[in-house]
Amino acid sequence: MENEILNIVDKNIDLAELTHPAYNVDVANWQKWRLTYDSGQDFLDQYLKKFTDREGDDDFQLRKEISYIPAFAKAAVNDVKDAIFQRISDVTRDANSESYNDSVIGKRSGVDRAGTTMNSFIGSNILPELLTMKRVGVFVDMPELRGQTLADQQGINPYIYSYRAEDILNWDIDLQNNKQYKKLLLRDFIFETDEATGLPIEFTERYRYISSFEDTVSVQFFDADSKPITREGISGIDIIELNLPEIPFAVFELTDSLLKDIANYQIALLNLASSDMAYALNCNFPFYTEQFDPRVDNLFGRPGGSDVSIIKGGERDETMAAKNYEIEVGTMTGRRVPKGLEMPKYIHPSPEPLRASMDKQKELKNDINRLVKLAVSSLSPNASGESKSFDERSLEAGLSAIGLELEQGERRIAQLWQSYENRKANSPTIVYPKKYSLQSDKDLRDESKELAESVKNIPSLIYKREAMKLAVNKRLGCRISLETLEAIEKEIDQSEVIFHNPEELSRDVELSLIDPETASKAKGYPEGTVKKAEDAHAERIKRIAESQAKARGASDLGGLENASREEKMDKDNEIVPSEKTRGEEK
Repeated sequence: MENEILNIVDKNIDLAELTHPAYNVDVANWQKWRLTYDSGQDFLDQYLKKFTDREGDDDFQLRKEISYIPAFAKAAVNDVKDAIFQRISDVTRDANSESYNDSVIGKRSGVDRAGTTMNSFIGSNILPELLTMKRVGVFVDMPELRGQTLADQQGINPYIYSYRAEDILNWDIDLQNNKQYKKLLLRDFIFETDEATGLPIEFTERYRYISSFEDTVSVQFFDADSKPITREGISGIDIIELNLPEIPFAVFELTDSLLKDIANYQIALLNLASSDMAYALNCNFPFYTEQFDPRVDNLFGRPGGSDVSIIKGGERDETMAAKNYEIEVGTMTGRRVPKGLEMPKYIHPSPEPLRASMDKQKELKNDINRLVKLAVSSLSPNASGESKSFDERSLEAGLSAIGLELEQGERRIAQLWQSYENRKANSPTIVYPKKYSLQSDKDLRDESKELAESVKNIPSLIYKREAMKLAVNKRLGCRISLETLEAIEKEIDQSEVIFHNPEELSRDVELSLIDPETASKAKGYPEGTVKKAEDAHAERIKRIAESQAKARGASDLGGLENASREEKMDKDNEIVPSEKTRGEEK
């Protein structure tokens, strides 16, 4: 291993130029994708172009100062990022490592020695890079141990940091496991400090060459000139050896960047928006027009007219000529118009070019949203290359593919973390959610409600079941586990009454359209509830009867007979009027 590093030094290899062929293929696109997602001043400076060669530098600079960046491509990618991130709290983690389980929730200085949780690290460091650059790496490192005893190592545990795609310069993958690296060349950026104050003043490049051989990992650092960096007090080649079975580096990778097709759309939008701003500002001034007749205009009159008066010494007086062309306008100034000519008026440029440009921008914005969804759908392993459209199911499959890549990458991190502490540790458990959605909560609620309402109007029992399962999927599918969702769908399939309204159920029971047992099942009450309710109702009637009997001072049956006898006596003793209220019939 030492001879291998010595060969690098002896041959004076420029490490910055020692890049992988796959790196060289993508490097041309990385700057465009990164600037598009950042959507900052660098994007404006790089991609805002002059209208034509006739636009001067001063005019172009003025237009650049009033231009804004229509960051719709960035917003579309962020929608995908947010759809994944909002479910990340449902991730299950158990790495069989106490330090890892504590660090992922922010204990022990977090996963990066800055108090960061794993959820936050994935959301801020991994997801944006993965979606925009399609590749991001994570190095699992360990602080240098202070001593040989357990007490000296107390509180020391691994930590992680990420590498951009541009900084993973070269690699050699193990043929037996394409997730393991035999050799790796990374680029770091470290601070240069001021000698007097010790404060950082600039970044400088540093290269890290790592190789694995016979269960030992060797690390060597080089400066920006590809010269070995030696630690203080060490002579010769400074090689750091790690007692690890493999290089502690995990890579998250997608088949393509979501910005591959839409970066140019944002560049086109930038130039259209800049053109519109310039047009709106420069052409937003109406100007005065007035017809004239050369035959009556003094400037074109007969010889000896007013035109002769501005000839001085054989030369034309341009000041006087200019005054004759000047027109005073305003609310307190009138104009004489020769007969037969149109009245003076103010005119302005046509808004049609601006309206056409705005319509085109709206079309580009819609295309960006469609293309991002199509790009997400294409990430699914089951996506068809011949399909030129997408549906909700393929979109969810693409989001799930992103989640699976995050799950696989984080499992690798947990394995490498464990390898620092225990080389024979069990495989970690990392489980990400299986379902994601780009729709907002309001959209999902509205669709779920609409599906549930449609059940009332369709007599098909199969339709009712499928519509209710789809409604549940819309409402809860992205918030519960797949096992729970399947259990709910099974209950719907087994339910005898698919849709019910409490008022309708009560009315149907009164009309004898449905029996109480079925109504109870439809309401989700436990089995045997109807029998208990009937017993409780009978007991209540009994208590009421007993209470009434006590009030009348008789038994339950006697009380009822006495009540009937009293009602009969009231009818027999009814008072008959002594006088008729109507006279004899005539």
